[in-house]
Amino acid sequence: MAHTYLVTGVSRGLGAEFVRQLRARGHRVIGTVRDPAAPGPAAALADRIERLDLSDHASFPAFVRTVGEPIDALIHNAALLRPDATLAELSPDSLGQTLSANLVGPALLTKHALPWMDRGRRKLIVCVSSLLGSLSQTIGGWSYSYAISKAGLNMLAVQLSRELSPRGYTVVTASPGWNRTDMGGPDAPLEPRQSISSLLDVLDGLTHDRTGSYINYDGSPIAW
Repeated sequence: MAHTYLVTGVSRGLGAEFVRQLRARGHRVIGTVRDPAAPGPAAALADRIERLDLSDHASFPAFVRTVGEPIDALIHNAALLRPDATLAELSPDSLGQTLSANLVGPALLTKHALPWMDRGRRKLIVCVSSLLGSLSQTIGGWSYSYAISKAGLNMLAVQLSRELSPRGYTVVTASPGWNRTDMGGPDAPLEPRQSISSLLDVLDGLTHDRTGSYINYDGSPIAW
């Protein structure tokens, strides 16, 4: 069955791969980019491209009004990475900007998009997180602000699951693994086409009893 997906941050990397593979599976995709004049070749495959800056929270009500159709699934993919791998590099700007885009943005976008999702059939919310957001598995040497924001995103997914599960929503946190993208760098072990294909297979078979889960791209559980 075809569904309508709203996917944030589709101009490149994993977001563009989400668009490519969701469209190949016959789904309708509304993708968001910060600059609609240059969405990227894969993102341009989306049925619709809309401008959205996850840090511009005041713009969310107007953005949601432009959606104008039921949303079956919302994928919070867009994320910001700042080079603050050490405490010395951490700054109010790096922490504030990262939390604004990676945590506050998804929380408030979900709030404003919910009326359209209430009209959808799948009622699926996916928070694209990272192993760096796991308190037990995160490693040092990576961005403080990014890891903190992903740990917060994990909690957001749990909170959403607790509140929205009785209304039929399935909410999961999913790690796509370490991918060879602009953000992941050339040393990453995975290609986006591999991890996104595997993750979409998992999402296609996801049942409501797994709401609130923290999963890897292959469906295996991740320790919080």
